[in-house]
Amino acid sequence: MNKLHIAIRSYKRAGQVKSIEIFKNANIWIPESQKKEYEKYYDNIITIPDEEDGNSSRKLNSILNRCEAEWLLIVDDDITDICYFENGKSHSVDPDKIEDIIKHYFQLAEDLGVKLWGINVNADPMSYRVYSPFSFLSPVLAPFSAHLKTDLRYDENIPYKEDYDFWLQNINKYRKTLRINKFHYKHYHGSGLSGGLVGKRTMDKEKQSVENMMKKWGTKVYKGTRANGLNKRNNILNSQVKVPIKGL
Repeated sequence: MNKLHIAIRSYKRAGQVKSIEIFKNANIWIPESQKKEYEKYYDNIITIPDEEDGNSSRKLNSILNRCEAEWLLIVDDDITDICYFENGKSHSVDPDKIEDIIKHYFQLAEDLGVKLWGINVNADPMSYRVYSPFSFLSPVLAPFSAHLKTDLRYDENIPYKEDYDFWLQNINKYRKTLRINKFHYKHYHGSGLSGGLVGKRTMDKEKQSVENMMKKWGTKVYKGTRANGLNKRNNILNSQVKVPIKGL
């Protein structure tokens, strides 16, 4: 058994999985009922029962429960590039080198006692923290989430914003996660591709997930906000998180 497993979580995107071009040795995790469609395009597929799919939290938990590798990277199926900023410019990482980089940071996470690590969630060069190459209290979100063995699982009562909740669970239990600020990912994020779990999202489900998050963690830690920062019950889809722990 390999120590590292890279899982691309996909749903109704047979023939459209962009991430396999970036993570060449990855496996594509899909619901059993979609196997025939995906087999037309890919050999490296792993199926899970349909009842373990259909929303983000259930699928992530299914992968965590079923994968036996010590190091598990889970990525979305629409990632088009892994990049880094250097000398004021954005550069793409050679896909042939990505797996070595992933292993390097898994080892760093293991040495630090971290159970969850990831890379920058923002491609804006202003977010590249030159003097903070990594952070212990910054969000690590689902499109690129690297897991070491833990008993923590995604809260299935929070089917959306579940990655913020899982990150906060890790902060609460282990007092830190690891985010590598130099690298960031680019992805479609629900636009330009058909299929995906985004088709199951509704405004009511999003709002309920945010409400559940605020009840679970309290509004001093997690708050749903509008883009202008004002909290409105009819438009609370952005996330504002304040971790009450001192650190980087």
